[in-house]
Amino acid sequence: MRRYATLFIAALLFCWSPAADAAYATDRHPPALNTDTDMLAGFSAHEIRAMRDEARRVYTDRRWRAVAERSRLYRYRILRVLQQRWAPAALQLIPVAESGYSPYALSPAGATGLWQLMPSTAREWGAGSRHGVNGRRHVVISTETAVRYLLMMHDSFDSWPLAIAGYHMGPYGLARRLKQRPWRPSQGVNAMPVPATTRAYVRTVLGLISLWQDGELRFPEPEVTSEVVLSPPLDLDQLARWIGVKSRDIFAMNPGLDYRNYYVNEIHLTLPLKQAMRADHQSRRFRPRMLTIAVQKGDSLWSIAQRCGTTVAHIRRMNPSLGKWLHTGQQLLVPANDYHHAVARHNPLLRRHSRRVHYRVKRGDTLWQIARRYGSSVRAIRRLNRMSSRWTIRPGDWLWIKARHRVGRT
Repeated sequence: MRRYATLFIAALLFCWSPAADAAYATDRHPPALNTDTDMLAGFSAHEIRAMRDEARRVYTDRRWRAVAERSRLYRYRILRVLQQRWAPAALQLIPVAESGYSPYALSPAGATGLWQLMPSTAREWGAGSRHGVNGRRHVVISTETAVRYLLMMHDSFDSWPLAIAGYHMGPYGLARRLKQRPWRPSQGVNAMPVPATTRAYVRTVLGLISLWQDGELRFPEPEVTSEVVLSPPLDLDQLARWIGVKSRDIFAMNPGLDYRNYYVNEIHLTLPLKQAMRADHQSRRFRPRMLTIAVQKGDSLWSIAQRCGTTVAHIRRMNPSLGKWLHTGQQLLVPANDYHHAVARHNPLLRRHSRRVHYRVKRGDTLWQIARRYGSSVRAIRRLNRMSSRWTIRPGDWLWIKARHRVGRT
């Protein structure tokens, strides 16, 4: 008997080993999920029908097709996280209501990504930005964060409808309201002690879950992907050409990327299986041949040419619009020999998907100056950041700005 127990434990350890998990990355079938949880338990049949009707009104056939098609690039990774956390499969419906499965979606309040994480939530749960990767837009990091957050709220409230409500309005505010007025599903969502917008959100999510469980709403088969780790320097535009995909497809599949090129830290890319194998085996071939640098104080064309191992004539040929004089901060295209001074170019989809700017206040800034610079207004900035008229900005503060003409970093 002891022998069989030992064999069972050894088999269990093998199943959960890193090697087994790595082998799973190339599995062509979506992972098995916890489908036993009934998130609609306790609701009346009439209530469930009403929630389904509301979800149908919001997600017409045309809108659902667009959402479902976008989900194809990300659901494989989301399903893996749900499986690893033994979370209900129905949680894959939350990105539908949050972002329409668009990882570049950015709310007026500053939430972004598939799961629309707020900056404070991301920092608290370890999904911040580092090394040129935005954790809130990163598919796996944001999903891990959102699922842990939802599971924590489910454990606290012992109810999936309340966990969904807490995800929308925040768990602390919900806990205060429930302390004054407890709630159970048999009372219906309309009796839930939360703001009207949160009740509408819960009804929509639960309605989507019901329609999906009955097969009325279907997702397409997800794109099977694998992760590859590439060493710097790396030019993602050259990588795209070499592995036979469009550059924007790499950024669509890897929305967490802030830049087109990485010179210091290794980069984790998610790609379709064939392209991932090719990228892994031929990584040296798409290292950048040229890069952009910023002119430093005291630089001259001659000193830059010496530093980059080229000539002044070659730099002028690479920069045909170059004038007679250099200016501090001016950007030049040079041979890829001076990575220390390289300037990373931004992810091209950031500008395409949003004209909102995440601006850090500098010494001497005023709201009027910032608004004028970005073609906005003081009133619009205050409204977007929920600032009272008495609020004073300070150096180091972060502001969301809806830009009309000049878009900075997000």
